[in-house]
Amino acid sequence: MTLTSRTDSENNMQADREMRKRRASDDGRMPDKRMRCSNLTNPSEHSDVSVKDRNTSSASSEEERIFELASSLNTSRADFVNKYWELDPIGEGGFGTVRAGFRKSDHQPVAIKHIPMSAVRTEKVKCNGKVFNIILEVALMLKTAGLPGSIGQSTAVSLLDWYHLDQELILVMERPRGSMDLFSYLKFRGGYLDEHEAKMILRQLVDAAIDMHSKGVFHRDIKLQNVLVQLNGGEPKVRIIDFGCGSFSTEASYTTFCGTRAYFPPEWFDDQKYSARPTTVWQLGVLFYSLLCGHRTFTTVSFMNNHIQFNRDLPKEVKILVYMCLTRDPELRTTLEELQMHPALN
Repeated sequence: MTLTSRTDSENNMQADREMRKRRASDDGRMPDKRMRCSNLTNPSEHSDVSVKDRNTSSASSEEERIFELASSLNTSRADFVNKYWELDPIGEGGFGTVRAGFRKSDHQPVAIKHIPMSAVRTEKVKCNGKVFNIILEVALMLKTAGLPGSIGQSTAVSLLDWYHLDQELILVMERPRGSMDLFSYLKFRGGYLDEHEAKMILRQLVDAAIDMHSKGVFHRDIKLQNVLVQLNGGEPKVRIIDFGCGSFSTEASYTTFCGTRAYFPPEWFDDQKYSARPTTVWQLGVLFYSLLCGHRTFTTVSFMNNHIQFNRDLPKEVKILVYMCLTRDPELRTTLEELQMHPALN
């Protein structure tokens, strides 16, 4: 069975969602790697995010504080060295390296990310009549996980400190104890998870995605490598990392893409446009499929060419969840809220 074949009941579910039209797709260049936006945001893609003045609103006051922090840079190497021990590398990519470390004051585990300033994305935002030139990744992390000091209170890892040293940006982040990324966890588990554990992980990610979008954050690169699993003797707890490709979440269409090419939504290949929430649903569907069937099999272009096979033995409710997320037409794709309420995840 391919993902594009459906039972009558599944087709009926799709028909029931036709009233929620957004937009469509069809093309096919093979995606292959992660890709990040340039520093200069496309003017048509919300390069100047205007936040309404709400001087009496506590949410607006916190937002102003976040933008104020995200526009500041600590340039003191002495402060960084005095506060943190830096250890071996734990990750590396085209846009920097991540090293393990500890905070000296309390031995809190941290991850220390080094990003060349040439790869750092900045953006102008307005809040309460003030204009801030923010570091976008810093702002997105603070909006999602809270101000520094709120360790472990969000599915997203917390940002603790940031420094501009020697032409690089250094982000010091929470490093959850007893965790590994989902890519490594899948390999550890033999390449796939049973449906109960996969649904448990999906449910947590759906809740996290709704929370992120409600705070105005669009991650844009949800994948196995950007989700940690904490294994502390109980049920796995997911944590989201790497907001380097993220953007502010809006209702308008996006025309430049940051993220992993293999998981771009089909509408990107059709007309070079996509929307925040349908794209997040698509990426959650890819991740869910990968948990069930193994991470080596899925690319969007393979899906568009009907080359994706699905395990016939999985329960029908699990297949329906995948179909709902991986509906090619974003107008018919399920919403995050529908996923959250689906009986299979409750």
